[in-house]
Amino acid sequence: MTGHVETNVRLLPCAFAALDRVAARWGTSRDATVRRLLSEHVQAQENRAPDDRLTHISTVLRYPPLGKRAPAPRTARPLRLRAQPGLLERARAVSLRLPGQYARSHRDYQARTLTDAVMTAIAAAEPIVDDFLEGLLPLLRQRAALGLWRLATAATATGPEREVLDAAREAVEDGWPPEVSAEDLDGPGDEVPARMRRVQMVARILEDEVAWHAPGRFQVAANLARSWLSGPGAQDGETLLYQQAQDWQELYQDTLHAAVERRMQLLAGTIDYDFTGRGGTAVWRAERRVEQQDFEAWLTSQPTGTAAARLITPPGWMLSRPESWHAHIPGHPAGEGDLPQSYAQWVAEGKVLCFPSEGWQVFWPLAPHPMAPGWAPVPGIEPVVAAAGRLRPEQVGAFVEAVLIDWAHEFEDDVSGRITLWLPVDRAVEFGLLTVKDQHARMAAARAQTLELMDAVIEEFRQDDPLDVQRIERLREARGRSRDFGRLARQYNARIGSKFRTVRPVWPWPGGSVAHTLLSGSPPYLVQCLALWAHRNSIRILEESMQDAWNLAFDRYGRRV
Repeated sequence: MTGHVETNVRLLPCAFAALDRVAARWGTSRDATVRRLLSEHVQAQENRAPDDRLTHISTVLRYPPLGKRAPAPRTARPLRLRAQPGLLERARAVSLRLPGQYARSHRDYQARTLTDAVMTAIAAAEPIVDDFLEGLLPLLRQRAALGLWRLATAATATGPEREVLDAAREAVEDGWPPEVSAEDLDGPGDEVPARMRRVQMVARILEDEVAWHAPGRFQVAANLARSWLSGPGAQDGETLLYQQAQDWQELYQDTLHAAVERRMQLLAGTIDYDFTGRGGTAVWRAERRVEQQDFEAWLTSQPTGTAAARLITPPGWMLSRPESWHAHIPGHPAGEGDLPQSYAQWVAEGKVLCFPSEGWQVFWPLAPHPMAPGWAPVPGIEPVVAAAGRLRPEQVGAFVEAVLIDWAHEFEDDVSGRITLWLPVDRAVEFGLLTVKDQHARMAAARAQTLELMDAVIEEFRQDDPLDVQRIERLREARGRSRDFGRLARQYNARIGSKFRTVRPVWPWPGGSVAHTLLSGSPPYLVQCLALWAHRNSIRILEESMQDAWNLAFDRYGRRV
C-alpha cells in the first residue's frame, strides 16, 4: 500500500471482536475499517477542547497490564495499522497521556497513546466488553480521566509526596500566590515568599508532570473506577471527576489522608511493596524541573541587576555566568517555521546554540554587539557549540547549564565532593595536568578496583544461590573482561548485576567553569573537551543526586504508605 506507514498496537480479543462487528456492518476489510475509524476519531478529537477529548477507560487503568499482571495466558495480540503519513502522529497527539508517562521509558512509565486512539475509536462505534471492563463507563473525557488518576496518586502517595502536597496546600490557605516569578524574589526579605512559591510549583509539577508509575497505582485507579464510573451514577461520577470542583477537592484530601481502614479498601488487590523510593525520586524530579525553569529564566534575564552566580539545588552545584554572556528569545515559538535570518545563520555556522524553553526558541550565548544595537555571537564560542553537536534540542539547555558550572567553587558544608569534573587520564596528560607515570598508576588502580567489584558480585551470586555452580563458574571465567562480565551478571540477576561497573581511570579538573576557561584564552581543543566532559559529568551527578533522593526517602519515611 504505497504511501502508507505501518505499525501495530496490542489489543484484547474483545476489541478485535468489536472491530470485526463494525467491519461486517460496513462491509469493509479490517484494515480499511480501522483506518476509517481512526481517521474519523482524530478529526473529531482535534475539533474538541483538550479537556473534552475522549479516552477509553482501559487507558487510565492500563488494561491489559504488562508483565506479571498480564492475563495468563497472554491473550492480547497485535493489530496492524497502515495509515497515511501524519495520521498516526495526529492520533498520538490527541490521546491521553498520564502525568509521568513517556514514549520511550521503563515499561511502567510507557504511554499508550496510539492504543488509546484505536480503543477509543472502536468503542465510539461498537461496545468493547470483557469481564474486567464489564460495568465501567467505557468513554470519558480526558480531564475526567486525569481526575481519576489524581485520586489514585493521592491514595498511593508516599511520605515525600504528602509532605510537598500538604505544604503547598498550607501555602495557598495562608494566601501565598504561586504566580510570582523567581526573578521577582531575589531581594532581601524574599526568602519566605520564594519558599512558598517553590513548594507550590513543585507540587504542581509533581501532580501534572512527573508522577511515578507502578502496577499498584493502576489497580487503585481500577478500584476507584468501580466506585465512581460504574452503575447508575457513572455519568455523575464522570462529571465530578471532570469538574474537579470543591466536592472533588474534598474527596482528594480525604483520599490523600485516608484512615487505615479506608486506605486498605483503596489498596485492595495491590502487592505489599514500599514505593517510598519512587515517591522520593518523583519529588526530586519535580524540584529539578522547577530549578531548570528558574535557571532558564535567570539565563534569559538582562545581565544588569541580576546575580552572576546561582546555586542550583538539586543537585547542589553553583553556576557562574560571564557578565557579557546572555541568552535571548527573539519571540519565535519553538518548532514553528524558520528561524529569524541572522539567528539561523549563526546556528548554521556553529556560533550559537538554540534550544526550546517554555514554548520559545532560546539562543545562547550572545553578547551586546560592539558596533551597533542588538546582539552578536560571543567571540571564540565555536568549540563550546561544537561539543553540543550531537545533542537533541531538548538536551541543549542542560548542556548550557553544565558549561556554567563552577567546578572550583568551595562550599561551606560537605557537598562539593560529588561536584567534580572528572577527566579521562589520557586527556589529563594531554592537557599537562598529569604525568605519564601518574597516568599508568591511576590506570592500574582503576583496574584493581574493577576486579574487586567483580569479585564482590561473584560472591553475592554465590551467597544468593550456592548451588548454581554453572553460573558462578561462567562469571569467574569472564572475570577480567568487563563487557562480558557485566552482560552476564545483568543477564543472570539484574539486581545483583547492576552493582557492577567498570572503574575508569580519571583525574579531577582543577579549574572553574568551561565558560570562564574559554574567556581565559585556553586553547580551543581544551575548551571543547571540557565542555563535552562537563556535560557527561553533570549527567552522572544528577543520576547520583536522584539516587540519594531515593535513599533519603527510605531513611526518613521507612515503610509508611
